[in-house]
Amino acid sequence: MALIVSAASGNFNAGGTWVGGVVPTIGDEAQAANGHTITITANANCDLVSNTGTGIFTLNDGVTLTANVTNKSTTASRNCLQFTAASPAVGFIVGNCTGGTVSTAQGANNSGTGTLNVTGNSVGSSGAFSVGVNNSGTGTTNITGNVTAGSGSNAHGAYLTTGILNITGSVTGGSTSTPFGIRLEGAGTLNITGNVTASSVSGGVSHLSTNGFVNITGNVTAGAGASSIGVFNESTGLVTINGICTGGTTNGAAGVRNALTGTIRLTRAVGNAFGPGNTAGLAAAPGAANVGLGVIEIEQLEYGTFGQSPTTGTGIRFKKVGSNVAVFNYCDTAGAKTLIDATANAAMPASSDVRSGVSYASGVRTGSCAVPSASSVAFGVPVDNTTGTALLTGAAVASAVWAAATRTITGGTVDTLTNPPTVPTVVQIRQEMDSNSTKLANLDATVSSRLAPSGTLAVVTTLTNAPSVPSAASIRAEIDSNSTQLAAIKTKTDNLPASPAATGDIPSANISAIKAKTDLLNTDRLAQVSTVSTTGAQLAAALS
Repeated sequence: MALIVSAASGNFNAGGTWVGGVVPTIGDEAQAANGHTITITANANCDLVSNTGTGIFTLNDGVTLTANVTNKSTTASRNCLQFTAASPAVGFIVGNCTGGTVSTAQGANNSGTGTLNVTGNSVGSSGAFSVGVNNSGTGTTNITGNVTAGSGSNAHGAYLTTGILNITGSVTGGSTSTPFGIRLEGAGTLNITGNVTASSVSGGVSHLSTNGFVNITGNVTAGAGASSIGVFNESTGLVTINGICTGGTTNGAAGVRNALTGTIRLTRAVGNAFGPGNTAGLAAAPGAANVGLGVIEIEQLEYGTFGQSPTTGTGIRFKKVGSNVAVFNYCDTAGAKTLIDATANAAMPASSDVRSGVSYASGVRTGSCAVPSASSVAFGVPVDNTTGTALLTGAAVASAVWAAATRTITGGTVDTLTNPPTVPTVVQIRQEMDSNSTKLANLDATVSSRLAPSGTLAVVTTLTNAPSVPSAASIRAEIDSNSTQLAAIKTKTDNLPASPAATGDIPSANISAIKAKTDLLNTDRLAQVSTVSTTGAQLAAALS
């Protein structure tokens, strides 16, 4: 990598600014020499920008510097790069920012009210307070990358006094006891989206402000040293952690620690693996420790594998939320038992799944599910946690069915059957009776047996309901008055001549033939023909 040193203060992209007139580019290190201020007014691209003495780079609004920024000055309290523009100005650095080897030798500093965006890591160095990125103004600095503390005293990975510092990435402690991954020391707001991890000797985040805010979305883990605190709330400020805070391996290395009267809010506190049967190399370390008179609000608790408490101190409060849980480890077997908040929606059945009237969830809820009792369910059929005991009979079913239906045969509505029966017609019924009825056959035999073998009817006794038999006179009168045939015959006979032989209407030969036939009739048979009166008597005898 070629080192190109500034020849004078000036524009980064001007040849006259650099020794030899060569503007630094990819593969070069651009260095601001003592007393020179190099202004980056247009996008610039090289491998590294650095400084010596009081040399410094100034990044203008709307400009992107694509290069790593490292402070190499031996002059204390001198930044390598500064962004001083006022809001709504925005500057961009695509590369890592690293502090220097002397006191307060910062890699990049946003001292204005505008916004500085850094896409890269921010790393502290060996000089005291030689941080990677510092937001000393009231503007906003956004770092998309990891932040790591250095080895110098308070050589934090990033530093915030006022304004806003947003981190998207992990935050890690340094290699000596005093630097933190990030320190907030003023009325600023620190927002971290990523995990915070203390190193073996130093902490992850320090909140030293009385009125600042720290918001972390991620897990916090303490380290192995007494100062290896995950998040240390050293004053009266507020810290909110949406994640799990776990104790380290050394006594005092808590996941979070509240030192004075500040407030810490976190999702879960977890004790470390210290406890009976597992003490080698470990000391008791809780997930949350309250050593002052402040308050720690926790939603969930988890005891360590060997029973280490997740919290120590007073002022520990359990925040009531739907995600409340408490995790304990079994003493006689491996594994853990998780206790949940009885009011947690995700862990409790819905009211519609609990029998109506049953109180559950510590009395907070009441079931509404309509489950029939076992006595109302058929015998042997599963119902909730038992089986039905009701005995159903055909009579009971029929009674219930007909009682529930409206079936008026006359003048009402008859329920329509799903499978209606086939009803025979009157003709079919008569035919069936005629061909198969033994009753009718017996009736015929009985009537026939009442006739004498000679055909002469027996004596008829008095009938209970005797038929009305017409007399001979009434029969004759009926015939005389109604028979068209007799009337026609009468008409014919009335028209006959008085002397057929004389007129020739009826030949005498025909009359002679008729007489011959009548003479042959058997008078004995005619004598035996029943009269109307005798016929009626015979019918009455047969029906008696």
